Amino acid sequence: MKKALLIILGIVIVLLGAAFILPVIYKDEIKAKIDQEIAKKVDANVYFDADDFSVSLFRHFPNITASMQNFGIVGKGEFKNDTLAAIKSFEVTVNIMSVIKGDKIGVKALDLEEPRIYAKVLKNGKANWDIYIPSPEDTASVADTAKSEFAFGIDNWSISNGYVVYDDRSMPMYARIVNLNHRGSGDFTQDLFDMKTLTDVGALTVLYDGTEYLRNKKLNADMTLSMNLPESKYTFKDNTVQLNDFAFGFDGYVAMPDTNINMDITYKAKENTFKSLLSLVPGIYTESFKDVKTEGNIAFDGYAKGTYNAVQLPAFGVNMQVRDAMMKYPDLPTAVTNINVDMKVDNKDGILDNTIIDVKKFHADFGKNPIDGRVLVKGLTNYDVDANVQAKLNLAELTQMFPIEGMTLKGLYNLNLKAKGVYSEARKTMPAIDANMSLQNGYVKSKDFPAPLEQLQFTSTVKNESGQMADTKVWVNDFNMVLEGEPLQANAYIENFDDYTYDVQVKGTADLTKLTKIYPLEGMTLTGKAKADIATKGKMSDVEAERYDKLPTSGTMELNNFTYISADMPQGVKVDHAAMNFTPQYINLTDFKGFLGKSDVTMTGTLSNYIAYLFKENQTIRGNLSFKSNQFDVNEWMTEDPNAPATEEEPLTVVEVPKNIDFTLVSTMGKVLYDNMTMTDMAGTIIVKDGAVRMDKLGFNSLGGRFLTSGTYDTKDLQNPAFDFTLNIADVAVSEAYKTFNTVQALMPLAKNIQGNFSTDFKIAGGLGQDMMPLYNTLTGGGIIKLLSAVVKDAPVLSNLSSFTKLKDLETIQLKDVIMQAEVKEGRIHFKPFDVAAGPYKMNIAGSNGIDGSLDYKVAMNIPAGQLGNTINTALASLTGKPVANAETIKLDLSIGGSYAQPKIGLAGSSATGTVKEAVTEAVKDKVNTEVDKVKAEAEAKAREEADRLKTEAEARAKAEQERIQAEAEAKKKQLEEEAKKRIEEEKKRLKNKIFGAPKKDTTATTGN
Repeated sequence: MKKALLIILGIVIVLLGAAFILPVIYKDEIKAKIDQEIAKKVDANVYFDADDFSVSLFRHFPNITASMQNFGIVGKGEFKNDTLAAIKSFEVTVNIMSVIKGDKIGVKALDLEEPRIYAKVLKNGKANWDIYIPSPEDTASVADTAKSEFAFGIDNWSISNGYVVYDDRSMPMYARIVNLNHRGSGDFTQDLFDMKTLTDVGALTVLYDGTEYLRNKKLNADMTLSMNLPESKYTFKDNTVQLNDFAFGFDGYVAMPDTNINMDITYKAKENTFKSLLSLVPGIYTESFKDVKTEGNIAFDGYAKGTYNAVQLPAFGVNMQVRDAMMKYPDLPTAVTNINVDMKVDNKDGILDNTIIDVKKFHADFGKNPIDGRVLVKGLTNYDVDANVQAKLNLAELTQMFPIEGMTLKGLYNLNLKAKGVYSEARKTMPAIDANMSLQNGYVKSKDFPAPLEQLQFTSTVKNESGQMADTKVWVNDFNMVLEGEPLQANAYIENFDDYTYDVQVKGTADLTKLTKIYPLEGMTLTGKAKADIATKGKMSDVEAERYDKLPTSGTMELNNFTYISADMPQGVKVDHAAMNFTPQYINLTDFKGFLGKSDVTMTGTLSNYIAYLFKENQTIRGNLSFKSNQFDVNEWMTEDPNAPATEEEPLTVVEVPKNIDFTLVSTMGKVLYDNMTMTDMAGTIIVKDGAVRMDKLGFNSLGGRFLTSGTYDTKDLQNPAFDFTLNIADVAVSEAYKTFNTVQALMPLAKNIQGNFSTDFKIAGGLGQDMMPLYNTLTGGGIIKLLSAVVKDAPVLSNLSSFTKLKDLETIQLKDVIMQAEVKEGRIHFKPFDVAAGPYKMNIAGSNGIDGSLDYKVAMNIPAGQLGNTINTALASLTGKPVANAETIKLDLSIGGSYAQPKIGLAGSSATGTVKEAVTEAVKDKVNTEVDKVKAEAEAKAREEADRLKTEAEARAKAEQERIQAEAEAKKKQLEEEAKKRIEEEKKRLKNKIFGAPKKDTTATTGN
């Protein structure tokens, strides 16, 4: 028994140790397997690190816990670069026995820490979370679900500090949830159970069709839902939802049996105090809200009943009443009293155009000044409006009712508005309207600026008696204001909303610095003075038809010490002085001196089509300008915030060229800074048009030489920017070009080891990535590259070439008057054959190298035989019978492969050890043939001599004797040939053994190999 217990204990220890060690040992294999499964099932880029993945039995023993840190999902295709999810930590705890049995997975806990979710739906209805790749097995599994006994259960789940954005452009609807904390529990293995959730949201924002319904509201929700999983029906039980201080609850159910959502819901405020409703008003709910004194009661309830889907809404309604309410800030003397509201929103069939918004009554007394209003709107497509609003406000009294800190207001404001009729853009109708608005003796003083804005006044009238847009008339008369003795006056008249006809005059000085102290602009800084005297009139139809002669516009404008900085343009624009005058056709810019960011700019020239650009969308402004700068820093405009602290080097991002700008800039710049490159004495023409920048004969000095370029940077397709340039470069340092241009580093890595200058006429085109780096596999082009005088040293290819050929003086070579014809295609640069004189060696080189560093070259080398070393020279001398002269050369055909870092040298068509061997073999073959011919000639000469002597001595002998002698001579000749061949074979064998060594004994029979 004791032995059995020890065995069981040992097994448990091994299993626990394996659970701790195996995820560490096999983390790479686990990640590879996960990546493989993701690639098969997920149409998105999923990123995570194997070191951030763990499986443990100890964290929640005896349950098994899997956790993952810092992983996310990034979209593809239409959602390229959109991050669907980025999660700091994900942890799931599972009952280990449920995993072993496999019929029911029991999840004990599921926890997400700091998830950032971006759920996006395009106008075509495609959602970025639709990333699952279905397979036939999935279809089969869905069909067999009813038969399966597999179940999934979860005890509880939580989300900590989440950030969620739902951006549905098909509706269009936008919601943002900040600082989401949520926890819930429920037994999903049961068909019927209660699910309990507790949700806290730090800031909730909701927009629908461009209208903001909620902005940064706090949300708390404590809900219990009765879950009926077989029927997909969820019934509200005990629940409370609270927006800021406004709490309400739900009754009813939501069912989702198919793609439709069926509902029957009622909701009602759980508190009937006016203060709870007041907390929803923007700007009111602050830290001091708890001290606001209120009175009055409210009634708030509503319903939603019916079916919701992509084309249908349920019926809905909202009722709200405020009775005899008041509010008073504790430190202010005057209250807003007699607040009464009776409002109803009703839609009985879910058709938006049947919606009725009926504000039967709105009344409030701001001190002694009342506001009364009644508004009825029927339909949300064609708005049938019946409204009557009257207001009289003493602005000085507002500061006694609302905490407008540091602001002094004075003046009498009046509004009287009556409107009745249908607004329909399609029918070109609007409500008949009679409205009057005025301000008298206005005065505004801010604590941030000591001078007041005073003598503010205007009167405005809007009239339309027929309900037709063409009959509308708007007057803004006698607008006046004075700021520190500088007056600004304006009058405007607009009629015919079907074809806007306008007549506007503006004269005076606006001190933008002072105005923005009085009226701060969020996220924007404006300073300087604008002085204008402008009169313009005309019709929108003439603007659209470009009949500028019918648009009399004249006047002048000056800017002095003007600055503009915003969140979208943190670099800022500064104008020391600008002057311009106007005609209907153009703006004549007579002077412009200032700075774009840190770059000084001087401009003169004309701008045309400015009226259409100002009044219509998608219109192009055209300019023909002389542009000068002493130093222009392009890098400053290629980062989102150039003033952000530099923690690490930020990559460049694509700079979009506006499509509605058509400028021709005749440019002169003393110094231009771009990336890691400094250019001086730049001059040429820059054309900005149709989302592209084209350079025409733009010349500049850089890297010790002169550049002349023409070409285009094109961002019409912002996701796939492109470039196309012709480069004429003279006397530029090769090593500096390597350091500066990524393209040179990728296509010509040998440039790193070349000291000297080059010139080129080259064309290059291709695509750019989002980091502004070239997409090398898209590059095409070619041209001539000239090296007049250069040194190549410390290059791996030369070191290996020297080692292979035993030619020491190849490790550093001098180049002179080298001309290369190159072509770029399919991610490689190809060189046509070119000659290189490297000391005593002549080389002909051709081939290519790729952006991956791979080499594929053929090199034909003519080497003086005397350079091949003593042993080889001795052998060649013995074969030739004389010393080898320098004029005698050996041709080696070499191949260069491998990579730039690890080049491989070999004999073209053979192995790497055959170079010298083949050269000597050819020499031996030539020597043998020479010896055979020599011996053969000697034998034939001797035979002829012997035959002549015998013929003289024995002419009288018989013909038979002559034939015998001739036969002997032939036999002698044959014998001499055989002896010569034998002697040559022996000499050949002796020389081979001397050079290559005696052949090794064959041990195959004894070793068994």
